[in-house]
Amino acid sequence: MILEWKILERKPLEDHRIFKIHTKIVQSPRTGAAMEVKAISFSDWVMTLPLTADGRVVMVRQYRHGIEGVSLELPGGLIDPGDTSPEAAGKRELKEETGYEAPEYILIGSCFPQPAVLDNRGFFILAGNVHLTCEPQPDHGEDIEVVLLPLDEIPRMIENGEISNGMVQLAFYKYFMNHK
Repeated sequence: MILEWKILERKPLEDHRIFKIHTKIVQSPRTGAAMEVKAISFSDWVMTLPLTADGRVVMVRQYRHGIEGVSLELPGGLIDPGDTSPEAAGKRELKEETGYEAPEYILIGSCFPQPAVLDNRGFFILAGNVHLTCEPQPDHGEDIEVVLLPLDEIPRMIENGEISNGMVQLAFYKYFMNHK
């Protein structure tokens, strides 16, 4: 049986606004040996899968600095302290990034994106029967193009690499597993 490691010490190392790096001294429950590890505290985030009544997905194209290129994604972002739930954050992000809203927002799954070094969780929200209610209001650091794509094209686009963001792929997996 795998046991939890004991945290002997935790020290902040760097603060980068949206994430913090800290060092931990941890002790193995199996050997008793202590070692230093680094971990990243990152805010929880949400990704919304918005579907129109006619079977299209509202997606966004945006530049991503990590890959230094444009990525085709679902609307989403960090869960703000004022958000009352992942669903509320999904609603806010959908409206800000696309101008679309839905009558209902449903949590369809969550994950720990990289538990080896990150402590955050991602949430996937389904928004059905979305409709355009206003112009998008992206954050000052976002340059977004709204794109509507047929839902039945998504598996092919994932397979051929047009949709390459792993969390977006997982959101669609969660959707297709429950909506065959």
